[in-house]
Amino acid sequence: MDTRRITVIGAGGLGGPIALALADAGAAVTVCDPDVVELSNLHRQVQFVDADVGAGKAEALARAIAARGGVARGVAARFEPATAAALAGDAAVVVDGSDDPATKFAVADWARAAGRPYVIAAALRYGGNVFAGAPGHACYRCLFEDAPDEAPSCGDSGVLGPLVGWIGGVAAAAALRLAGGDRAGAGTIWVLDDLRRGGPRELRLARRAGCACAEAA
Repeated sequence: MDTRRITVIGAGGLGGPIALALADAGAAVTVCDPDVVELSNLHRQVQFVDADVGAGKAEALARAIAARGGVARGVAARFEPATAAALAGDAAVVVDGSDDPATKFAVADWARAAGRPYVIAAALRYGGNVFAGAPGHACYRCLFEDAPDEAPSCGDSGVLGPLVGWIGGVAAAAALRLAGGDRAGAGTIWVLDDLRRGGPRELRLARRAGCACAEAA
């Protein structure tokens, strides 16, 4: 495991700011996303330009990071149990910035089983949240027991452009603390629902009785 390497799942509206911030801070970033850049992405996925339309998102984001002097590799793959070890096995921290609840749970479950710190970030319309997890602390399933059968996506419902930068910055900061060995924020969710507040609301979670992370303690 490389303590400087962080795997980011998703290269879109959230994954872009997260990966850029991590690379600017000196992390070596692996970006995973199976999708391609579409013209409709450009207004809120600031890491892409017109010339990227039609290119793989992960590869285009890795190029944008390299152009800023950072270290990144892009992998056109979806994070799931069969690919998890190959995508994140060498990472000190895994960060989810995808737009898919099932992927978020796959990231959280793999990280818990692998004993790896992780961050799950979400944004929709005018708000979002960031959850940080680590061994010995409340996990993502302590907060949300399971993925919903149906959930709105940013593509369907939209998301405020500046919001993804704000949430991405909070997620990147949480990941960097975890990568540095700081577990003080593990088991915490930061709720970002009002740009006027100047900062997120912070909620500390206890392990949920009956959750696998509590039973393993």
